[in-house]
Amino acid sequence: MGRVHLDLSRAVIEHPVVDIELRLGTGGAKITVPRDAIVEVEELRTGWKDSRYKPRRRSGSGGPRIRISGTMGFGRLKIRHARR
Repeated sequence: MGRVHLDLSRAVIEHPVVDIELRLGTGGAKITVPRDAIVEVEELRTGWKDSRYKPRRRSGSGGPRIRISGTMGFGRLKIRHARR
């Protein structure tokens, strides 16, 4: 039980791909990714609620690829891009 908030908006990411694995029973997660990041959530399995993610209209090719996988029980995953 509980919530997770991961803010990667100011992270210095030196690798082209970042893998994040979630294992949550109850409780939600909020992930803030860099503005130019490309996010993949195809490998994430949700039990009760779907994840909320709206891809950016213009995604730059220079940003990192962030792959989110794992399982979530009764919580919801919210992903947003940093504004700056």
